[in-house]
Amino acid sequence: MSILSANCKCTYTVGLVGLSVVGFLLSLYTSYVELRAEHDRSYRALCDISERISCTKVFTSSYGRGFGIVGRLLGEDSHLNVPNGFYGIFYYFLVAAFSFSDHLGIARLNSYLMLAANGLSLYLAYLLYFVLQDMCIVCVTTYAVNLLSLILALQKIQVLVRDEQVMRAFTKAK
Repeated sequence: MSILSANCKCTYTVGLVGLSVVGFLLSLYTSYVELRAEHDRSYRALCDISERISCTKVFTSSYGRGFGIVGRLLGEDSHLNVPNGFYGIFYYFLVAAFSFSDHLGIARLNSYLMLAANGLSLYLAYLLYFVLQDMCIVCVTTYAVNLLSLILALQKIQVLVRDEQVMRAFTKAK
């Protein structure tokens, strides 16, 4: 393994963990706003800029819990029908933990998780724009974090694959 390769992997790891921290904090904020708004109808979050730019409106909609899917499938009272931010907290923690690994299988698993998250982001972006007809700055920032994370994860996989190929060639040469 070359020094350049090690630096690349480290850079991707730091980037992925950094983005996971941002996503984790956004998810915490999302959860806080939703829970606070449920208990205090007059609550106005920092991300509520106007009638059409309101994260509270989005977080407290039927799509703000269980992505609008869990409640329909398992019932509104299901223990899995929690604010979307709770899922985000768990997801970003998991992505950060997996990002520390330089094992190719773990890196691929992490990229599959990120691919799923990006698919979910597309679904939520569709709901945001076409169904709720709103603009949520926190939501859009989360979508950007997910996309950037996927790009970094795929680049890290390329480096890991290249390292594996070099090591195989080196081992055969001996």
